[in-house]
Amino acid sequence: MPGEPVVVHDERRPSAVEAGPPEVLRIPVLADGADPGKTAPSPLAIRDRLLVDRRLVADLAPERLFAYDVTLPAMKHLRGVASPGDRIVFRRGGRVAPDRICAVRTPEGIVLARVLFKGRSLLLLPGEGERDFESIEVEGMKALPGVIAGTHVLLIRR
Repeated sequence: MPGEPVVVHDERRPSAVEAGPPEVLRIPVLADGADPGKTAPSPLAIRDRLLVDRRLVADLAPERLFAYDVTLPAMKHLRGVASPGDRIVFRRGGRVAPDRICAVRTPEGIVLARVLFKGRSLLLLPGEGERDFESIEVEGMKALPGVIAGTHVLLIRR
């Protein structure tokens, strides 16, 4: 009818109301001490999958993410930061800093710890109430990617 407003719906621009559910990522949870590998963990190392809303891990590539459960042995380095039963999501690479939990390659396997790079040593910082530092010799900053399997991006409390 003449005089009535014309309503146009542009199919190319969906409204926020029409947006689908958030993307959910399935992040591999690795067995204690298992190495996530340089590009992907061994299927034998995966003990579970953690469902995480994509928005919690920003724009990180899903294939670069992996997780570990915090266990009692990990408390040597994580007491005061995390608790047994918590889950920590890591990304391959990332910035090493004392306030960040890292998945560190050691001769015994992966160790979860906050770290400090000092000279040619990577110090695994003790958890609250612990006194002993562990040290790993590193050739320099360029060798860190071979020692640091990942840095944390998300801590999920139990």
